[in-house]
Amino acid sequence: MKKFTALFLSLLLIVGPISTVRASESNISRRGFIKMINETFHIYTVLGTEEAFSDIDLKAEDYFELMAAKRNGYIAGYTDGSVRADNIITRAEAALALDNLMELPQPMDGPVLADQKELPSWAVGSIQRVVARGILSADENGNFNGSEPLSQVDLDNAVAAIKSLGLQGREDEIKTIKSFNGFEVAGRLSVPAGEEKIDRLVIFVHGTGPNTYEMRRQNDISGIRFKYLDIYADNFTSDGTAFFTYNTRGTSLGDEEPHYADIDENVYKQYTPQNIAQDIKYMIEQLKQDSRLSDADVILLGVSEGTIIAPLAVSEYGAEADTLLLMGYCNDNMRDVLEYQLGGGMSFFNYTLLFNVAGAEKITKEQYETDPNEIIDSLLGGIAFKDIDLDSDGLITVEDFTIMMTPVKDGLFEAIENNDDKWIAENMSTIMPPLMTDWFKAHFELPKTEDIMTKVDIPMYIFQGTYDANCPVQGTYDVQNRFKELGKDNLTVNIYDGYDHDLNFTQLLYGLGSHAFEDIFSTVEHLQISDK
Repeated sequence: MKKFTALFLSLLLIVGPISTVRASESNISRRGFIKMINETFHIYTVLGTEEAFSDIDLKAEDYFELMAAKRNGYIAGYTDGSVRADNIITRAEAALALDNLMELPQPMDGPVLADQKELPSWAVGSIQRVVARGILSADENGNFNGSEPLSQVDLDNAVAAIKSLGLQGREDEIKTIKSFNGFEVAGRLSVPAGEEKIDRLVIFVHGTGPNTYEMRRQNDISGIRFKYLDIYADNFTSDGTAFFTYNTRGTSLGDEEPHYADIDENVYKQYTPQNIAQDIKYMIEQLKQDSRLSDADVILLGVSEGTIIAPLAVSEYGAEADTLLLMGYCNDNMRDVLEYQLGGGMSFFNYTLLFNVAGAEKITKEQYETDPNEIIDSLLGGIAFKDIDLDSDGLITVEDFTIMMTPVKDGLFEAIENNDDKWIAENMSTIMPPLMTDWFKAHFELPKTEDIMTKVDIPMYIFQGTYDANCPVQGTYDVQNRFKELGKDNLTVNIYDGYDHDLNFTQLLYGLGSHAFEDIFSTVEHLQISDK
């Protein structure tokens, strides 16, 4: 089956007479149909160049869910450009959508429906195909009743039938992993539908914060809502690879921005790199007990903080992984990372990007006031040059941000020393995700990541952007040189000019590509599978 991205883009326009009937409890609205299809078939929201439906705008309820349907091609709207989200969807419209969704073959014989002559010509073939596969059904008299509303029961049965037929390409299973101290880790395993043996298993190792196995997010600039990990799951399973992710200790699925995670602080204290590294070891052991995965090569895909935890799991705790992929590599100990991030370095580097002087040591008043990207008012609140030039030397430099950030940095380190979780929660929430003092102290005990990496002998790949403000690319150059000095040849480095810490993930939300993500998926697809 084709990748879902391509599949959804191939769907046809749902056409037919405009319905003016409002949905009731016994049938389903076009909005409800779209939301259930999106959820079931993992259609994440992207923002392309499409114009919005004529009857909705950014303030409309479920705007992004509705636009995901349009962006992916299975609901294009009526001839006047509207979506009419609260009107019913008819059985004929639903049949056409589900038929194109699944790319069903034409049955050899029939079925011949009693009311076939009364069905709209644009839907007859689709209706025959979904009825033949048991996705939608005729009534006891052999009538399909195409103009009737699609009921919630109809849609529930259709989704169940599609799942039972293995037509959706990807299947998700919720797993519970019992870890080293009896703690139960909740996770989601995504597998290619219907596969009895799977050669590769990717385990995603989270970055910092209260992350879940979905990682629902909303992009600050565009407002796009999406499930970050669905992009990985869709791409990996479409290439025959299983994908597993998990809830960080102390977190569960939640409904509120920005993390969409509920946090149990008493358990969240157990979120440390050492504990997560051991959790990873137990995940591998228990997932490999699944007969489909018993011979699979295990790839740990670490992101940001996960680039520390993944090699730690292998080198210190004996996690039996076959390959490490590290995105947004962090080479320094977390204390040094915080010294850089809160000492002005990260803030100043971001400013050099905003004013088109990436990597410069200073920003002049002229460069600032030229405002090449027109962000002083829109992003910086109209702040004047003199209000950033805190040392009054006529330049914006890292020293200005050091002056600005030092009280925050000193306050954080004092709170960590005093185990003052309350101060961190009250003063750092706009700067970093929720974190406990135990997390900081556990990180401070670790060596530099390159010292962990050199103990690992399996193949490792780093994917790093030159515009990474969180973890500067110099750290990747340092570990690369360290491996060369030691004569170790199991590290491959991929550097992307102009890419940020997230490897330009935001481009995917706008329907654009990311060479880094393409390389990551391609690397996994073409890994040499071991003979087990």
